[in-house]
Amino acid sequence: MKYFYFILTILLISFLFLFSNLNPRIIVIDLFFVKIEGVSLGFSMIFSVLIGATISLLLQLPRLLRRNSKVSSHKKDENH
Repeated sequence: MKYFYFILTILLISFLFLFSNLNPRIIVIDLFFVKIEGVSLGFSMIFSVLIGATISLLLQLPRLLRRNSKVSSHKKDENH
């Protein structure tokens, strides 16, 4: 388990590097008010996945940080 995260990180970085090199075609990204030119297809896909993961984490932070009172009261009953 000690090296699991290290291996996973290496695989993720190599996958992202390979994915960005296999899609070198230059595209134009047209957002609502901004037009971004000169971005490769691979990097735009990688950034969209990373931005999606960040937004998902931010939206789930209140649920992750919330303390569950049912579990703590159940543990107190078991200790007595």
